[in-house]
Amino acid sequence: MTEQLLTVADAKAFLEKNPTVQWIDLFLFDLNGVPRGKRLRRGDLLGVAEGGIMLPASVFIMDPRGNCVEETGRLWETGDPDRPSRILAGTLVPVPVNGTTHAQAVISLEGNDELDPRGVLAKQVERFTSKGQTPVCAVELEFYVTRKCPNGGFSLVPPAGLSDDPERPMTFQFEEMDTLGPFIDDIYRIGEAQGLPVDAVMQESGPGQFEINLKHRADPLQATLDGLLLKRAVKAAALANNLNATFMAKPHHDWSGSGMHIHVSIIDKDGKNLFAGDPISPMFRNAIGGLKETMGDFMAIWAQSANAYRRYVPKSYVSMAPHWGYNNRTVALRIPGGSPKATRIEHRVAGADANPYLVVAAILAGMHHGIANKIDPGPAAEGNAEAIAATPLPTAWNLALDKFSQSPVVRDAFGAGMQDVFTRLKQTERAEFERIVTSLDHLWYAQVA
Repeated sequence: MTEQLLTVADAKAFLEKNPTVQWIDLFLFDLNGVPRGKRLRRGDLLGVAEGGIMLPASVFIMDPRGNCVEETGRLWETGDPDRPSRILAGTLVPVPVNGTTHAQAVISLEGNDELDPRGVLAKQVERFTSKGQTPVCAVELEFYVTRKCPNGGFSLVPPAGLSDDPERPMTFQFEEMDTLGPFIDDIYRIGEAQGLPVDAVMQESGPGQFEINLKHRADPLQATLDGLLLKRAVKAAALANNLNATFMAKPHHDWSGSGMHIHVSIIDKDGKNLFAGDPISPMFRNAIGGLKETMGDFMAIWAQSANAYRRYVPKSYVSMAPHWGYNNRTVALRIPGGSPKATRIEHRVAGADANPYLVVAAILAGMHHGIANKIDPGPAAEGNAEAIAATPLPTAWNLALDKFSQSPVVRDAFGAGMQDVFTRLKQTERAEFERIVTSLDHLWYAQVA
């Protein structure tokens, strides 16, 4: 995978334009979508732009807490060597909060690494671009804003002025956005300074829950990076306003979960939408067929944490079977209404905490599988798709990982090494999570046992 890199001239121009910046965060995204990297001083930027910076390859075998998972077989066996990394062109941007003393840039390990989620996506994009076709993508993310906890922990209390009553629906209203106006203004200010194509913001149904849409790009690598960087922008804006923001898939059992919706279409070299038809093209039907057939194989990608599986509950606009349909929010694969030029799939299965690189890679893999094998999706669902019989998705983490680990489609798309390491990484995380005795165990069982 060849990437355009930041030049020394680019770095000099940035420093001249941003004289207040004193610190620069350099990071890449691990398999969990967590940014990992180093913070350097202003005076060190030119040297890094010229010669790069070292980072251990073990960042790709870390669990969400930052522990290297030796069960992957990629830690002690490799000696955990450092790998040279370089700054990606176009990613050095200011973080315009608190006096703009900070900036950030995305880095990439030199050479190919089969565990690099950006590289996994690049491989899927190449399957289309090699045929003169370009996937067009956009990311939508839901998240919660909460009051900052005095002790530094996580709080579920909504910000001052917002109701915590889940029975008080606020969807598509403006009251909470007005109350959190300064926070939302900061998101857009950061997005503008960083070149993020931030589109609409809306109030969702949970207390303090919002959704932000990003505009589409004819570059899946950039579109998914937009989603990852939007998370940082939201968290930076929250911090600047003495708030917390979380993309946790299901922060409360009585509140709506937070999802990641991905919009995808395919255009040819002349910009023609290959999914458009009457009402959709045969190619699009086959792509839907592939997405339906492989949805269970990639369940471990749509839901990458123990908490993410709590989001799959009935009557919550979260699909638990691979249905498709037109302008229907009860299906997993929705075709929104609009002009033929805008014909696209809206993939509605992933949790907001998933890694967009891997989510879009899995979507493209499913589409490619369907197109290559001319898979028919069957009839579109009408009405409530939950009432239509279908093979359910593996919505238990152990079942999802078992299916992922054995899937030939996953192996073909992600590679045997990536398939094995991701499975081991998540199986270890699952076992550790399930080992912990919680307060709910005590509440439910201590007095009756």
